[in-house]
Amino acid sequence: MDRTTTTSELRAQFFPLLLAAGFVRQGDIARRLLDGGVVHIVEIQHRPRSAVFQVNLGAHLLALGDVARGTLPAPQTMRDHDCAWRGSVIAGFRNAADAEFAYGASAQDAAESVAFLVSEWQRQSQAFFAPLSNYPASFLAAARQAAQDTERHPAHLLTWARVAVLLAEIALAQSIAQAALPRVPERATSLRANLEAVLTG
Repeated sequence: MDRTTTTSELRAQFFPLLLAAGFVRQGDIARRLLDGGVVHIVEIQHRPRSAVFQVNLGAHLLALGDVARGTLPAPQTMRDHDCAWRGSVIAGFRNAADAEFAYGASAQDAAESVAFLVSEWQRQSQAFFAPLSNYPASFLAAARQAAQDTERHPAHLLTWARVAVLLAEIALAQSIAQAALPRVPERATSLRANLEAVLTG
């Protein structure tokens, strides 16, 4: 099927869920602004040539500024790639990390693909957004958890160290940086320097 048919199904089945949850939709992007300067983003990414779409998720704490140390867009224009935390709704058709939903070969296929997204939305969106919803409480809890996470990438740990600094939890920020430093790739000199800066205050 094509993008137009799938978009019609998204409008009928999926976007009403977002509106009910407080998101404001602009085209294929929906944004939700929460108290404490938290932004949630849901962005549909179409790949018509492959006849698939993804549902990308983003969450950002405005006090962190731009993740690339540039200028942060206004919350009303942010996209998922502007966010400190990113994810996708996992379709899981091919493997456990597969985030692509197929358009299908017919209108019925498109409707069923979107219906599957709808069936997964509450569970997967809650898992992604809940720890990133209530500033400062849920962010502090997530930062404390990050300090114990031995699998998380050092760049992600730097973000959580920065959150801890914003919360004036300096000892927590330093413990996160300390845990991250041994796992920094040799060539990631900027990442190493930023983590070391957290340690030195």
